[in-house]
Amino acid sequence: MNQHLPLAPADWQPGDWRRAPAAQQPAYADVTALEAVEARLRDAAPVIALAEAQQLAHAIAEVAAGKRFLLQGGDCAENFDDAIGMRVANLARLFDAMAAPIEARTERPVLRVARIAGQFAKPRSAPTETRGAASLPAYRGDIINGQGFSGPERAAEPTRMIQAHIQSVGTAATLAAARHGQPPIYTSHEALLLPYEEALTRRDSDGRWWATSGHFLWLGDRTRQLDGAHVAYLSGIANPIGIKCGPSLDPEALPALLDRLDPGRTPGRITLIVRLGADEVEAKLPPLLAAAGNRGAAWIVDPMHGNTEKVEGRKLRRYDRILAEARAFFRLAREAGIVPGGVHLEMSPDAVTECLGGGGPEGVADLGRAYRTACDPRLNGDQALQLVTDLESSL
Repeated sequence: MNQHLPLAPADWQPGDWRRAPAAQQPAYADVTALEAVEARLRDAAPVIALAEAQQLAHAIAEVAAGKRFLLQGGDCAENFDDAIGMRVANLARLFDAMAAPIEARTERPVLRVARIAGQFAKPRSAPTETRGAASLPAYRGDIINGQGFSGPERAAEPTRMIQAHIQSVGTAATLAAARHGQPPIYTSHEALLLPYEEALTRRDSDGRWWATSGHFLWLGDRTRQLDGAHVAYLSGIANPIGIKCGPSLDPEALPALLDRLDPGRTPGRITLIVRLGADEVEAKLPPLLAAAGNRGAAWIVDPMHGNTEKVEGRKLRRYDRILAEARAFFRLAREAGIVPGGVHLEMSPDAVTECLGGGGPEGVADLGRAYRTACDPRLNGDQALQLVTDLESSL
């Protein structure tokens, strides 16, 4: 392993997060069953190879240096009923189609990172969901509970972690086989369900700890508390990690967070993922850029999550707001002397109708034609390609 990779703090252990406040974790009724699942996962095969995570870190360092463009994207959340082979093939084709015009415009190779082979858990704004007179635990992703609105389906079930792991191993293997001899597509997901992450953490021969659940893990906007469990966990792994930067992130708090997660300022270690919203980006991004300073982190934009609204009981995103935030990000970063490194999109190669505009549905009444997301609205393949075209002058 490379001697320049980050080392965990002295005596760090994968379970240290248990001593810190842990947000967004499910309440498992059967603790014995949970412990049995964790024990099984500790002996399970890794989803990714450690050397590949190291390669990705080197590539992200090149993103920060302006030598590569990072394209990160995929489904809001994976499902257990996904057809893996078709899903991998279609997503790979979409990545390649989007990469071609980006590379032609920027003269930089596109680094492909998919939200795949582990993106099964979702943070929620409320712990429960109410329909009529009934209130049940919120759906938190297939790795935790089911989408159906009943008590048994919404109960947190630990054995779902086993199914998520098996599917992730199969998806990662399918992806690697499909990309043989082509630019690789790395895997990524939000590091949310900490018992799962801990159980799949492994130590290499140099004493470094790695999350083997995915190549790239990110810290969510709801779980980046400096003294919280998610920061405690991510501070110890050597993988490249992302930090979602939403409107509630105080610029004065960002340096301390970076110092905790990247005390050695290791190139390729940190990717800052801006998700401020079209209405907030002009005011809130410049202070964040200034606060981070020249640490060698990569900066990319997630123009999806800050532009979510709810109309007639259904979440939607508007293409014009997505485009506006992305354009503002590239301009403001350059004005601050920072390399704008790429984009992070929730997108599907399928002809879904979940975001308005950009060649997709034009009105709320049209969303129902193919509204299939398990959680948040995604751009369809045509909208994702249109976004690349409309961003061309900004890249």
